[in-house]
Amino acid sequence: MSSESSQPLTHSLTLPTQLDQPIQIIAAPGVSDSQFRTAIESSLFKQWLKNLESENGILATGSFLLKQVLVQGVDMFGQRMGFLKFKADIFNKETGVKIPGVVFARGPAVTVLILLDSEGETYAVLTEQVRVPTGRLVLELPAGMLDADKGDFVGTAVREVEEETGIHLTLGDMVDLTAFLDPSTGGRVFPSP
Repeated sequence: MSSESSQPLTHSLTLPTQLDQPIQIIAAPGVSDSQFRTAIESSLFKQWLKNLESENGILATGSFLLKQVLVQGVDMFGQRMGFLKFKADIFNKETGVKIPGVVFARGPAVTVLILLDSEGETYAVLTEQVRVPTGRLVLELPAGMLDADKGDFVGTAVREVEEETGIHLTLGDMVDLTAFLDPSTGGRVFPSP
């Protein structure tokens, strides 16, 4: 990595699916050396690279080429990575067309669907949250990010419900809805990729 202030911070890496085409990773202006290193060493970024080359990954068929990644922002939650924003330049090899590549990565999270039955009616419990990106208050399902990459999903779900709604649940009250997913999903849901 370069450390001169007049030159952008850069890092090069090679992926097994494109050994003859190293990928340039560049820090956008305003991204510090520390943030840049944290970004490219983070499990979020490494998992994204791994996903690109997985069986269903964008690079798996050899039809696409990743040329460059521009790290645009790093938000830390204390000592852990909260959010990572970057732009990936991925091209269709045959047509040369660039595919949309803005990535807003965050760690694992849980969402809890609470259904209440009352007098023959079923209600979903929502919580009102301030959401700056929308510029307003929104009603949403109770949700939250895990404290670690391999955190306790059920424990986090119970904690988030109590923090956001005041409803106390026990681990026994929980049903893991991802258990009903087709195994090909890896037990994961991406509500808004």
